[in-house]
Amino acid sequence: MNIALTGSSGLIGSKLLVDLKNMGHEVLCISSSHSSSQDNILLYEELQSKNLKFNADFIIHLASINSNLKESEISLEVDLLNKVINSMEILNCKKIIFFSTIKVYGENSFDSNLNLIDESFPQSPQCFYGIAKSQCEEILEKFSYEMKFNYLILRMPPVLINHPKSNIGKLFQFVERGLPIPSFRIGDLNRRSFLKYDLLAYVVKAILTMGEIPSNKVFNLCDTEFISTNDLLKRFGKNINKKPRIIYLPNFLFEAMLRVNILQLILCKLFGNFQLSNANLKEAFKLPKHF
Repeated sequence: MNIALTGSSGLIGSKLLVDLKNMGHEVLCISSSHSSSQDNILLYEELQSKNLKFNADFIIHLASINSNLKESEISLEVDLLNKVINSMEILNCKKIIFFSTIKVYGENSFDSNLNLIDESFPQSPQCFYGIAKSQCEEILEKFSYEMKFNYLILRMPPVLINHPKSNIGKLFQFVERGLPIPSFRIGDLNRRSFLKYDLLAYVVKAILTMGEIPSNKVFNLCDTEFISTNDLLKRFGKNINKKPRIIYLPNFLFEAMLRVNILQLILCKLFGNFQLSNANLKEAFKLPKHF
């Protein structure tokens, strides 16, 4: 099968590229920054100028400008999707898998009584990255009707990849180096959704095996289990046989920090709740129990 992939140089895309090739697929990488005929990487501009004999069965759009977008960069994220959609016509492709974000629903919350967030939950993005991805989803819906292609949107929480460039990886480095990690007791109690790379690869493989996309669907691509912030660190430590040095700070300090707006935002990002339902994903792709 012929696959066109964006974001192949990123943390997730580089792993997925290897997996796609191991599955036996022919992969054309599309890049905004560089090309290499040896590695089968083309710029978007080169797709239009070259007489390609590559018809893509699927386009997998993983590329993103930045997960910490500034307001001025929202249009860049949207323009990137428009380039991908234009590439679909060039590559004679009618199926696209688009990786979005759970940020389209909003941000972490200290409210532990909220219902699980499923795909019908109203969108209320608060950060610029969430706003950009929400706009991209709207564009996909619009152009899929006009250009008659099918799309599948996968909304992702943070992916559990230990890499120094990722936010998760930066936390994990504290554990690896045996550095003290300041935390609070709320970090034992909060519940957040994450995504193991293995589940992402499983779902992509299942889609490609089917050869079809569930007609214009949206899924929360996330693990079933919720993990607290401190438990996440403990589990990583267990994997590398190293106990994390979590230093519990007094609760009165936590309460005091909450009164400062900028600190409240940081605390909520670290210790807030964000619980997703993957029930629809389970049903559609028959997930094994370990996911």
